[in-house]
Amino acid sequence: MSKLTIIGIGPGSPGYVMPAARSCMEASHTVIAARRTLPMLQSICQETEAVFCPMGKIKDTFARIDDLLKKDCDVALAVSGDPLMYSLYKTILNDPVSDGWKIEVLPGIGSLQMLGAAFGETMEDACIVSVHGRSRTPGSIALTVTESPKVFFLCSKEQDPSWLARIMLDFGLGHVTVYAGANLSYEDQLLVSGSPGEMADREFPSLSVAMIKNPAPRTVMRPCFLCDEDFERDKTPMTKEEIRVLILHKMQIHPDDIIWDVGAGTGSVSIECARQAPFGQVHAVERSQAAVSLIQRNKEKFGTDNLQIIQGDAAEEVAKLPAPDKVFIGGSGGKLAQIMQVIAAFDKKVQVTVSAVTLETIAEAGQILALYDPDYDVIQATIGRGRQIGSYHIVDTNNPVMIFTAYV
Repeated sequence: MSKLTIIGIGPGSPGYVMPAARSCMEASHTVIAARRTLPMLQSICQETEAVFCPMGKIKDTFARIDDLLKKDCDVALAVSGDPLMYSLYKTILNDPVSDGWKIEVLPGIGSLQMLGAAFGETMEDACIVSVHGRSRTPGSIALTVTESPKVFFLCSKEQDPSWLARIMLDFGLGHVTVYAGANLSYEDQLLVSGSPGEMADREFPSLSVAMIKNPAPRTVMRPCFLCDEDFERDKTPMTKEEIRVLILHKMQIHPDDIIWDVGAGTGSVSIECARQAPFGQVHAVERSQAAVSLIQRNKEKFGTDNLQIIQGDAAEEVAKLPAPDKVFIGGSGGKLAQIMQVIAAFDKKVQVTVSAVTLETIAEAGQILALYDPDYDVIQATIGRGRQIGSYHIVDTNNPVMIFTAYV
């Protein structure tokens, strides 16, 4: 039976192509590789009748491989670095066209291994992050460095080591050390290290990797909840502190989450979200000018610089916001359906939490959320607060609140 062998050819220099990889390519019917690596592979595979083909678009390449395998031809797909590290192997496995393919993998030496070896750093205690072709927020990167003794980065042309250094400075991580390598194994190889301040303005070639060492990693702890009395108040309705605790528990905020608070009111939930996501962003949307002014006062009071306040119609404004990880909707101005359509259009699952008090809003929320997540979670919370009358105590009960949680 014909097979596809995915071969890691290392960082690019012929000396790092393993003998097993060379033998496999020489024995294959067709070798497919990036156009820039084909001359090098042809030069080391001289005793072969294999056909060397440049890699095209992914779908076209997969179709070519499928056609060759059906003709009982062995195919070698040569990829730079290690095919098990942010490479095509996972993409192939996830594509239905590969169903039924016989696949083998020959690992290679990756650029991160080259970087670690150059600076004498082991990898068993390291976290590995790719910013090449992937959307990682600066806060997410800063959080990873804050909590890890060592982080290796696969970089891109724009997200290079100097970009990482600037993130370190923005998040007060000037005490870490940034190590960078570019064009590894080539004659113009570049290896450099320094503080974020020293590395922030350097220029790097497009083929670069980085490592950041943190001598004092720490776990980012979530702060305790605030009391109602802690906030600046006026006549704007505010989600009571016990209900806030339940809402935040349902939201399960991560320190680098992107969060929307729609119908933010006084901003009490916005402030709590911003405090629990110090490496994330919170976007508070509120149509009332008086409420927006109050949110601004609370933002200044608690120093939540990661909170952005937007005044305007909720359905219109959320369409302009970046893709969220979590959304809390405390008020929608009757436009819950439109807001949910915006959220559902993103190419990832978003956790949405909705609070409702009136029977009409409760019915609407349940009906709309069921369209996206039939198994949505809902709880009813009724909070009573004691007060003294003479020598007795009674409990005044607030209106019950329904808290919905769904994945959209």
